[in-house]
Amino acid sequence: MVTKSSKIIKGDVTLSHGEELFAQLASFYATPQTEYPVERAKLFGFDCLRINSKVFAKLHNGHLVMKLPANRIAALVDSGQINAYEHRGRVLKEWGVIEASKDIIALAEEARAFTGN
Repeated sequence: MVTKSSKIIKGDVTLSHGEELFAQLASFYATPQTEYPVERAKLFGFDCLRINSKVFAKLHNGHLVMKLPANRIAALVDSGQINAYEHRGRVLKEWGVIEASKDIIALAEEARAFTGN
């Protein structure tokens, strides 16, 4: 379940940990060395990253959420690496809340590859 995240203060702007992670991903995909055309956009007012018009990472209430295969999400939730993503009282099996920053680029690349297919 998505809960309110802690805030990080940077200068005059207060960012949640999820917003910091999202900014890191957006910066990575904005660099010329990335080989895939990832687009930063808004979805229902929330920032997201998409490939071929399909969202693979998004911010939702200050949390970074990514789309991966259901079995991968289940394994990551079971290992405690991510949290299940609940929206409107329903757990979405192919979405997970990313709380830690370890291997964030590798996880995003996995999500991008899964969604882009």
